[in-house]
Amino acid sequence: MLFLPESHGRFTVGATTFKLPVSTKVLGTANIHWHGHSDGGPSVIPALQLDEIVFTAYYPADVKGSNIKKGLDWLLRSIPVYPNAPLLRQRPTASPERTQARSETRPSSWPLVIFSHGLGGSRTAYSQVCTRLASSGRVVLAIQHRDGSGHAFISLTTGPRLYVREKDLIWTSDDEKTMINFRQQQLAFRRHEIYLAFRSFKQLIQDGYQGLSHGLQSIDKKSIDWSSWSSDVDTKAVECDKDVLLAGHSFGGATVASKPYLRNVQRLIPAMQFTILSTDPPADVSAPIPVHKALILDPWLEPIPSPGPSPPPYGSGDTLPQLLVINSEKFSLWKDHFARLIGVVQAWEPEKRRVLTILHSQHESFSDFPLLPLVSRRAARIVMDRIMELSEAFIDGSVDTFVDETATREMEIRIVGKKPDGSPQRQLVGESKDHHLLMAPPKTNPAASDASIPLFKSIGLSQAKAAEAAKNAKSANVLRNLIVSYDLAEAHLDEKQATVVTALAGQLAKTESVEPSEQAFAVKAILQGKLKSVDQVNAAVKYLEISKAPINELEFDTECGVGFSITSEELYDAVTSYIRENSVTGWSNLGSVISGVKASPALRWANPLEVKNAVEKAFTETFGAKEAAKPKAKDPKKEKAPQPTATASEADASSSSSNRKPVFEEGFLGALHKPGENPQTRPELREQHLRATDGQVWTRFPPEPNGYLHIGHSKAIFVNFGYAAHHGGKCYLRFDDTNPEKEEARYFESIIEVVRWLGFEPWKITYSSDYFDQLYDLAIELIKRDKAYVCHCTQEQIKADRGEKISAPKACVHRSRPIQESLDEFKKMTDGYYRPKEANLRMKMDLTDGNPQMWDLTAYRVLDATHHRTLDKWKIYPTYDYTHCLVDSIENISHSLCTTEFIASRQSYEWLCDALDVYKPRQSEFGRLNLQGTINSKRKILQLVDEGYVSGWDDPRLYTLIALRRRGVPPGAILSFVSTLGVSTAASNIQIARFEQTVRQYLEGSAPRLFMVMRPLKVIIENVPDDYLVIVDKPFHPKNPQLGSSQIPFTRTIYIDADDFRLEDSKDYFRLAPGKSVGLFQAPYPITCTSCKTDSVTGEVTEVFCRLEDSGTPPKPKAYIQWVAEHASSGSPVRIDETRIFHPLFKSDNPLAAVPDFKADINSNSMEVIKGAMVEISFWPLAKRSIADALEEARARSAKSKAIPGAGSHGADTPEITPEQLVGKECVRFQGLRVAYLAVDSDSRLGALEEPSDVTPGFRQGDYLVLNRIASLKEDVGKGM
Repeated sequence: MLFLPESHGRFTVGATTFKLPVSTKVLGTANIHWHGHSDGGPSVIPALQLDEIVFTAYYPADVKGSNIKKGLDWLLRSIPVYPNAPLLRQRPTASPERTQARSETRPSSWPLVIFSHGLGGSRTAYSQVCTRLASSGRVVLAIQHRDGSGHAFISLTTGPRLYVREKDLIWTSDDEKTMINFRQQQLAFRRHEIYLAFRSFKQLIQDGYQGLSHGLQSIDKKSIDWSSWSSDVDTKAVECDKDVLLAGHSFGGATVASKPYLRNVQRLIPAMQFTILSTDPPADVSAPIPVHKALILDPWLEPIPSPGPSPPPYGSGDTLPQLLVINSEKFSLWKDHFARLIGVVQAWEPEKRRVLTILHSQHESFSDFPLLPLVSRRAARIVMDRIMELSEAFIDGSVDTFVDETATREMEIRIVGKKPDGSPQRQLVGESKDHHLLMAPPKTNPAASDASIPLFKSIGLSQAKAAEAAKNAKSANVLRNLIVSYDLAEAHLDEKQATVVTALAGQLAKTESVEPSEQAFAVKAILQGKLKSVDQVNAAVKYLEISKAPINELEFDTECGVGFSITSEELYDAVTSYIRENSVTGWSNLGSVISGVKASPALRWANPLEVKNAVEKAFTETFGAKEAAKPKAKDPKKEKAPQPTATASEADASSSSSNRKPVFEEGFLGALHKPGENPQTRPELREQHLRATDGQVWTRFPPEPNGYLHIGHSKAIFVNFGYAAHHGGKCYLRFDDTNPEKEEARYFESIIEVVRWLGFEPWKITYSSDYFDQLYDLAIELIKRDKAYVCHCTQEQIKADRGEKISAPKACVHRSRPIQESLDEFKKMTDGYYRPKEANLRMKMDLTDGNPQMWDLTAYRVLDATHHRTLDKWKIYPTYDYTHCLVDSIENISHSLCTTEFIASRQSYEWLCDALDVYKPRQSEFGRLNLQGTINSKRKILQLVDEGYVSGWDDPRLYTLIALRRRGVPPGAILSFVSTLGVSTAASNIQIARFEQTVRQYLEGSAPRLFMVMRPLKVIIENVPDDYLVIVDKPFHPKNPQLGSSQIPFTRTIYIDADDFRLEDSKDYFRLAPGKSVGLFQAPYPITCTSCKTDSVTGEVTEVFCRLEDSGTPPKPKAYIQWVAEHASSGSPVRIDETRIFHPLFKSDNPLAAVPDFKADINSNSMEVIKGAMVEISFWPLAKRSIADALEEARARSAKSKAIPGAGSHGADTPEITPEQLVGKECVRFQGLRVAYLAVDSDSRLGALEEPSDVTPGFRQGDYLVLNRIASLKEDVGKGM
């Protein structure tokens, strides 16, 4: 007999098959023909008759000293396990001496896995999956389903039974007589089997083999070491009370992907009839299984009725398990099925779900069949290895790291031909030999949302609105549940009502505080016509969040404007009263009065147009008719850098438009606690904090000084500085300088400069090292409270103790050492007695908690490094996990705002503050900002720099903030971009195009416009004299006269762009060609081409000769082009040495998915250099004025900041950023008309910018002018004509 491949895990694997006789029970409405009774004729028996439960347990086995023969035979192979071997129970021993490392660790209780097989499978058909899980330290119960889905089994009452086919079925009811209907009944049958198996096994573990309640027997009458399955007084043999993993393949995937297996879901809406998804566990069987994770292998969802499976709404006490779906290539190419799968998993929170496809895998790749001896292929073994590596990474909580380190890419599907039936032949993109490639579905999958569109249209939404409603997974899930729960498809809603229901779903998706009964009340109000607008729905949800059932209908109607009415006379009286009470002075207050009247509680629900008309009428009668606005003077406008968020009004201005709430008052930021509302262990701590802060908002931006800031940091800067400023508070810039091995002085200076360049002035600049003495004293106190201990384990041992490859952590051997011993050892650490990694101070936290951040984190470690500030004073340095919360506490931070990757750290953050009984700030997490098609990793950017792909950290193709600054992106545009995205707990994964669009919008009204030709073509106007000169007065911006104007020469010789001339004319071409006229922007007359000169070798046009149409009635041009004139005495034109056009550095939106690494995705044509472009002569005064204005603004801002008592204070060793450092050549920005937005690059040498202000600027000897393209212009249809 040949063996299947060995598992090669840490533990030897045993296998024992159990059976559980149960009272016969018939489920479903189908019978089958049976040929097994005594008279030999056919008989009819129930198709789904439950009389016995059978499952095989795979587990770590104790085979030392035994003579058990290896091998469990089945079909053509033998499974490499030890049948009926005892469960491994012996525990490792370890010396308390720090020098003796333990050879292995095991969990105190083995974690439990329940596996459900697919059609044609069995308890042994997936032995590779089960044995590999068991060999890594788990007990796996592989259920043998007796529902007719396996290839064969022997029933306790009917004997041998085979796979049930549709032709075998005899229906006993009026049910739909289809195989799919039978599959749905099989799902219910399987659910009973799983619960009964779990209940009996749990009772065996709890009560022991001598207990009578479990009822389990050996299926083969062979001896079983029942005692090994019994729990000790202190230790359970198998953990059945928490963290169970459900797994299944194909039909088994449909079986286990079910909501009922979760805790605390008994109060869910019972109307959601999605087979096993939302029905409760069988009342006579078991309580819910405590599922922590669900591993679904290539699930087959067809038997589950649409639109499920999709978890119904759940309350704050309910949790969905983490979910990993591993698909085969075929099932991912099954378009409708895959769309449904994506629709299903979108019910899970994004951070709790993963769907991955293994390229070149088959549906059967998850079973043993491709690995059978004589038929096994290397490709099948590789696929199985990848399936198991991915599965174990998911179980261990490291799937994100695994995927990041594996060849992975976003899934792309290509149509490569047609099938014989004419349908499209679809193929996943990937190399044919790459069996390791994982493919994730696109982040936005239209097919997934398409599945919901017909349901949404059924309530009255148009196609467009239904498609829009399906885009957001969370609100779409709520909308689906509302439609099904309240039969809205049969409610005959009109489109307006359907829109209001959609708005309700959107609001409910943002809160967990509205119970099902309260949701029902809101839906009823919509159906009754009470809630007719989105504003009313928003008010209703806010009311229901704080007012629980039973609802006071009168109060609800008042809050939501139900039945509101007001006469025009009453409205006018209310407006005049408002004007009188608020001492309004005239028409300049019109906008604020309209807003104020609308905001008053009594008029909240008044018609906005009627309010506006009433206010204007009152103004006219009170202040007289409105006068026309006087034209503004054409004074040159100074370029304004973004204002520092020193006050709430300034923060508002930078973050919102006048017709919407500031970003700091809505969503995530609007829901933050008020100062003092964060809970404390003692009231005195709160009182001390409020006295120190005067009840203000105090925040901090705490970067690590080990790299340059990137675009993602701009959101954190905006949130922390902006939120404090909006509320009149203060924000620290605090350097987390606890790792001297990676910190460099250049990063400190760069970070301060970038923060101030963005327009923010820190209240104080501090360092974690400022508090090293206090932190050390607190560590001593922590040890004295028996909340910390010194550990001498190796790094590998610490990782193993904390649960590496094992689900539960184990206590360190040093954890119980006496307090005084830890104090003495900590003193040795401080005195330099130990080398790095020989000793660590670890916090004594909670190893029973499910959060790894509570598993005895390190507080101090030994580092042999010189600190940039404390030099060699310290031999030990605190960790981030220890330092961060305590320095927040010391600095009296009211709002510790960070990104969502620190959610798990919140618990340890609060634990440490409480353990030391110090003031505890409140940590709140927002989603980070990511730009697609970019890389922000310090290590990867350093590779690009070192290997010459980019010129440095400030290369304009990068998205570090110093690179964006050099490119010419205004700081205000970055803040505008962040503000418009809003702040929520969801990560913002934004396309580069959206960022560039924001930059364009910002520059549209503020950038002066200059004539510019990228590829100059000389034009000679023949009918004017050589000294012909007209000075043209040209505005810098046609719609913004405040930017001023310039005077440029128009002469006999001008230059146009080569693209604006064509030798061969055509009907659809309106620019210059032989015999054709064209207008010149701002020039007095059009020109007509009379002839041209070409190069005799290349045939390219070198000169064009034209006639100025300055006599008679000039022809009316159909197009205008830009130009620059040659005029030596004025220095026109300005010649540009280099114009650098930047394209995306990477070819795809996800460079990290490139194979073999991100560098394979680099765009070799990411920078284009054009030499010899020309720009109008007014560039020189504009450049000098731009630098002067920016410098004046920076100096004023610095002076204003220093004038505030206590503000801006910092140590003498903190880099001093001068106003001059905030102003660079990039401040010279303009729009090259019909070309692009451009800025001067730092490589430029411009002598005029170094001269006194009274010296006329111009070209100087040695000048070298380089321009960077900031962003392209919007598509200009006229240019193509």
